[in-house]
Amino acid sequence: MDKLRIVKHLEAIEGYLALGMNDDALAEAEAALAEAPGTEPCLRAKSSVLMTMKRYAEAEACFRELLNVNPRSVDGWIHLAYCERRTTSLEAAVTSLQHALKLDPAHGLANFNMACYRAVQWLHAEALRLLARAVRKDAGFRKLARKETDFDSIRALPEFQQLAGEF
Repeated sequence: MDKLRIVKHLEAIEGYLALGMNDDALAEAEAALAEAPGTEPCLRAKSSVLMTMKRYAEAEACFRELLNVNPRSVDGWIHLAYCERRTTSLEAAVTSLQHALKLDPAHGLANFNMACYRAVQWLHAEALRLLARAVRKDAGFRKLARKETDFDSIRALPEFQQLAGEF
């Protein structure tokens, strides 16, 4: 494995994505994986390209492969959950996010996404607790919460309005 060639592939992927050339980015990701099969950076890059292309089933499989290589990848679990929500089920997504939160209980995005899922499941108290944790980690989640339709079931609650800020 030539590490310099892998780095060039990864840089090309970023460049192609920035230009909206997703098919070319995917070709680079495939080339990188051909040179370094099963490596975390290459699997992460391919997964990200597939998510950008909204090819969630393929991205889900790629994230599973990545998590076989590194089961402690919090971002891998979060992105797997994102794909599962779109391809498999909300329950599968919750299970994956639970893995992420076991690894990093304070992770902002994991808490925010789980708050979304719990709100959809009508688990309002848990959704509010998780959203509060996400907002404590990063105040930017306030703005996201105001726009997120998953929170429609709790939007009118004073606790949500306090967490999300001005409407």
